[in-house]
Amino acid sequence: MLLTTSLLFWLVQAALGSYRHAPSQQPLTNEPLPIDVTFMPIISPHEPAVLNISVTLYRPNLAANASLVELYLAFGNVPCQSYNDTNPITAVDDEGVLELLISDDEEYALRRWLTARPTSGTVNISMTALPRHIDITTPIGPRVDLREIDGGLQGSGFSVVPWPPSLPEVEHDLNFCWDLSHSPPNTNFASSLGEDLCHRFLDRAQAKQGMQSTVFAVGSTLHRYPPVEQSPELSQFGLFYFGNTSDIPFDVEKLGDYINALFTNLNAFFDVPNSRPYRVFLRPSLRGYGGAGFLSAFMLEYYPAMNVEQWELEWLLAHEVTHNWPLMDSSPGQPTQANNTWYNEGIATYYQTLLPHRFGHTTAEELVKQMNMNLQAYYTNPAIDLSNEEAAERMWTDPAAQRLPYHRGLVYFLRMGFFVRQASGGFVGIDDAVLELLGARRRGEPFGLDAWISLLGGALGDVAEAWREYNTMAVGGYLGLPPAALSYLGLRIVSVMQEKLDLGFDPSSLNGRIIAGVRTGSRAHDAGLRDGDVLVENKVMYWQVADDISRNMTLMFKRDGRDFELTYWPRSRETVPSLQVEEAGHTHAWSDL
Repeated sequence: MLLTTSLLFWLVQAALGSYRHAPSQQPLTNEPLPIDVTFMPIISPHEPAVLNISVTLYRPNLAANASLVELYLAFGNVPCQSYNDTNPITAVDDEGVLELLISDDEEYALRRWLTARPTSGTVNISMTALPRHIDITTPIGPRVDLREIDGGLQGSGFSVVPWPPSLPEVEHDLNFCWDLSHSPPNTNFASSLGEDLCHRFLDRAQAKQGMQSTVFAVGSTLHRYPPVEQSPELSQFGLFYFGNTSDIPFDVEKLGDYINALFTNLNAFFDVPNSRPYRVFLRPSLRGYGGAGFLSAFMLEYYPAMNVEQWELEWLLAHEVTHNWPLMDSSPGQPTQANNTWYNEGIATYYQTLLPHRFGHTTAEELVKQMNMNLQAYYTNPAIDLSNEEAAERMWTDPAAQRLPYHRGLVYFLRMGFFVRQASGGFVGIDDAVLELLGARRRGEPFGLDAWISLLGGALGDVAEAWREYNTMAVGGYLGLPPAALSYLGLRIVSVMQEKLDLGFDPSSLNGRIIAGVRTGSRAHDAGLRDGDVLVENKVMYWQVADDISRNMTLMFKRDGRDFELTYWPRSRETVPSLQVEEAGHTHAWSDL
């Protein structure tokens, strides 16, 4: 299903959790340290746009050789700002210039700026973030990098703002401001933190996450939907884009209206009394379609020449909006996130499929279509036999492994939902355990795998059985569903044989742009594809052919100086056991989703 498109790459929030155990120097005091961050975009018609950033730390009281700030060198395959000797970070405190020494931690892919002497009073830190240069060969990766778009800038705090070391016992105030003194008078700006010139982040305990998981955009052609005049209080939703809607290959207003309505429904379902506004940022790309989830925000990257259906985008953003609430904490010692990605992506896929139907946004026919696309995507995935751990390790090199947690998690929740309803006589569904885990997270209690198993075991009446079900899912392979798993929706699970997904060549070629590993006898080979062909453009994305078994792959490639277009069905001649849903003609009495 398309929703998977967006999270071919992990949430930035997951990245923050996976590295939080990195060691760091501690300050001499544990009193709260207010932090001011100011973005000053320098935008001119004659020079490339850049972003000046200033960070002010009040009385950090650091010893010599302590870590003042730190920034990850990369997120997955996307580099963060390097801030090196040619583009340095500078610091000044009450005694004058504070020399900083760079220290790279290869284990955590982390760069630290160490103090050459003890700090004195307030420390003002300055740097210039440069937009990333990209071209058609730039691999698709997490959408966290700074880009120049239509003369403006768009990016995330994760890749550009260095932050003091994480200390559980130290909390920060965060004051975030824009300085537009070096931008044209008609410059517009926005971030997922807020839409005022200055914003105080009120969640003190999560100030670092608030800054690093921020999406921002600034420029004279930046627009908001709905316009400010239609929502003078800047409602609970905003969609931001550069340029004209006529240049965007989908209906921006229709997409915005759909997500706005769904966001309101989801707030009620997850019992959110004072939720943060949700914002969607669009940015064009030179290739690919996808996105990344952030704190109360999502960045959707689109390729203008690629045809993606409106319903596909609605499914995608329904998935991303859901990520605001049901999340599992990462387990200590699991830097690959294997212990929680299946939950975070699987439960978002589960609710992204079922809740829009419950709220009346999708028809029964659309529910069946979406469910069947998800199910076949799992059972025909060539990586189905990978364990969760193996899939996490291959996430950045194998698109089949990237997609596995979404669909495996969905099948697991459908399975557990049936067993929980069966154990309770239909009085309790999987929602109860999910909402309890969310409640634990809100209360600051453990909300990791152990907490989930305890909740699920309580619902099943057997904690040992809950562990067995988890382990069966985590090891990988075929995971069955009872025929009556969706009877409460008037649907029946049926067994079928379906063709396994098979591009016919090494999927890494999609990023490398040189076709390799073409297998003799594959449909790609029979259609004429050969090793060494230079990929000019894939007109259909991997996730589209993976989710929709009826869809063909279309590639534009160059060979011996000539351009070719090739279309074929990217499926193996081998069929594998799969599951689908069909209307059963009656609805079971169980009503809980």
